[in-house]
Amino acid sequence: MSAQKKDLVVSVDEMNKRILRLLRTNGKMSYREVASTLRRSPSTVRDRITRMEEGNIILGYITLVDPKRVGMNAEALLFASMKEGAIASDMTKLRRVEGVLEVLYVSGERNIMIRIQAPDNRALEERISREINPLGLQNVDLRVIIESVMRFPETSLI
Repeated sequence: MSAQKKDLVVSVDEMNKRILRLLRTNGKMSYREVASTLRRSPSTVRDRITRMEEGNIILGYITLVDPKRVGMNAEALLFASMKEGAIASDMTKLRRVEGVLEVLYVSGERNIMIRIQAPDNRALEERISREINPLGLQNVDLRVIIESVMRFPETSLI
């Protein structure tokens, strides 16, 4: 990415917020569909979306998958701290651990949070003990998610 695109400052005015709300609800909407909903021209919508992509306001597009429909019936949040001598770059190895959905540095004594899923609780425990704990974690607090009440709020951020 060029320095110009990296440093591009894009205004998030009311129209851009409306576009973002629509795309958060349905990222597959075409320029024409967004334009029709907002009563704007498709070229205006395309230009605004392109500027927001280039300005790193829109970071990408993803497909949301129902974990249970693909055999992932257990999900948990793991809170931990790093053992003395472990290095932060070890946490990047979590990208290769199947089922790891998110890794966050958070405040508090247990400053690492990992969201992970697996086919069942036994597989979840095995994955954590064999692949995650050896990376240098200690003081582990595992919280199994019973039910997701609100995972992906459609428009609350904008």
